[in-house]
Amino acid sequence: MSELACAPASPVASGHRRDDPDTRVRTALAPLGTNLLRRATADAEATVAAARAEAQAAMDRARAEAATLAERARAAGTARAAAQLAAEQHRRTRAERAGLLAAQRAAYDLWRHESTAAILTLRDEPDWPRTRARLRAKAIEILGPDTIIADDPDGGFVARCGGRRIDLRLHTIAAHALAAVEPELAGLWS
Repeated sequence: MSELACAPASPVASGHRRDDPDTRVRTALAPLGTNLLRRATADAEATVAAARAEAQAAMDRARAEAATLAERARAAGTARAAAQLAAEQHRRTRAERAGLLAAQRAAYDLWRHESTAAILTLRDEPDWPRTRARLRAKAIEILGPDTIIADDPDGGFVARCGGRRIDLRLHTIAAHALAAVEPELAGLWS
């Protein structure tokens, strides 16, 4: 504050006389000092108000930017989570499909094995010698009297005459029987 603004209001109280030139100058300048003080206070208040408004605007911008960043982060997190979920779902679907295919393959292999084993048991049936004799007679009828018969240790035989051949081994009969039935199995898997 200026010295003029702090001057006492009454010159008599301070030991000065009213007609003293310093007192008269102080008295004349007192309204100016008061006016300057009022203006300075108003300017200071306006500056503080402007600073507060600017600070509030900066805070509002910062909050808006933070909200935008938070929304972007949330959207990115949601997208990342969706991508991870889709990848996990795809992996799970592939694993389930692989498990299903493995189970189907195991069932198919077991079916082939059991079916072949069942056909091979024909050689142990009491009626097998008669069935074998009928098959042998049919091969000779088809190929002719010069047909050569080669027995298979697992059951059945191969008949040859000239360049022609009939394979009546039990393994071959089983393979033909399974091949004939396999198209029907496809319906089991769908």
